[in-house]
Amino acid sequence: MATVFVLANQKGGVGKTTSTYNLGVALADIGQKVLLVDLDPQGGLTFYAGFEPEELGKTIYHCLVRNTPPEEILVSNEYGVDLLPANIDLSLAEFELVNAPARERRITRIINSVRDNYDFVLIDSQPSLGLLTINALAAADEVIIPVSCEFLSVRGTRALLKLIAKVKGSLNSKLKIAGLLPTMFDSRTLHGREILQLLETEFPQLSVFSHTVARSIRFAESARARAPVFEAKIQVPGALAYRELARELVKGNNRISLFGRKVF
Repeated sequence: MATVFVLANQKGGVGKTTSTYNLGVALADIGQKVLLVDLDPQGGLTFYAGFEPEELGKTIYHCLVRNTPPEEILVSNEYGVDLLPANIDLSLAEFELVNAPARERRITRIINSVRDNYDFVLIDSQPSLGLLTINALAAADEVIIPVSCEFLSVRGTRALLKLIAKVKGSLNSKLKIAGLLPTMFDSRTLHGREILQLLETEFPQLSVFSHTVARSIRFAESARARAPVFEAKIQVPGALAYRELARELVKGNNRISLFGRKVF
């Protein structure tokens, strides 16, 4: 049975989609069966994986609202990952599910119907604390929190932690936080270095992944090319972090102190 991770942070632009896709491909590259779930109406993960969101006849919206079996919308790409895709239709789901029974557990039901087929399920959540994010947290075993190395991202993490505590108290008592994943780190700036240190002092109860994803234009270029960052002809700063993190998730040894950090 798959371990379900949700990558979440209420602040946008912290690398959730980039991390979800590249971590998923890294896991597939070492022989894991991976399902990606796009829970963002912008469809960024769907696009990154090589599909045109607005050209899809059915998406995860149909699973959520119309009870379409996930097998009917499942797509696969050349890099070895499966995907439950999304597009702008998903933005309607929160309104249409307002009075639906067990509305917070719709994603749990969808994932549970297919999770025996996978080793890992990675959910890319939207940058908000609404119903879709609550659904993702209710369905997950663990949360990975990408945090860009800037102050506003740290601030957004505090709000997410409050939501996680509420979900754990009412919907998913087994939910755990796997750790904070520092992203967009620029070692040349004092601010970046300070934020990296702040993560451990600000959140002493949480683990910080030792593999810090360095800032690089190659990530944006890989998203535009719809290819994982590992496909770049030159070694991309940060790419190795996802490969190392994938290995740690497989080993189950994913709680590492900030000290002894590796920056790729």
